[in-house]
Amino acid sequence: MEYTRFIKKPSLTFYPGIRVTADTELEFKSEYCVQELKNLVFRCTRTVSGENYEGTYETTVYLQPGDVLIYEDDIRGYVKPVEDFVTIAQAAAELDAIKEL
Repeated sequence: MEYTRFIKKPSLTFYPGIRVTADTELEFKSEYCVQELKNLVFRCTRTVSGENYEGTYETTVYLQPGDVLIYEDDIRGYVKPVEDFVTIAQAAAELDAIKEL
């Protein structure tokens, strides 16, 4: 039996976001979320509520230059994704590199 190499289908979904540098500063405020990025320290205070509960969560993320923050929506604001996000040019270069396989 001959095996074929498969990869996950590339996503064609675009995500708004930023690539941070040591100088990046960001402030985001909505009804549910307050975020600040300064000196590569990303702080987020998020308020959630529902039937018979409410909560406030404070998160601090220590970023590195080159990290990506993706904007999700007014509820979550910006998030540091677990997966790697690259530009279209970077994705195309990676796909070109494996074409011959």
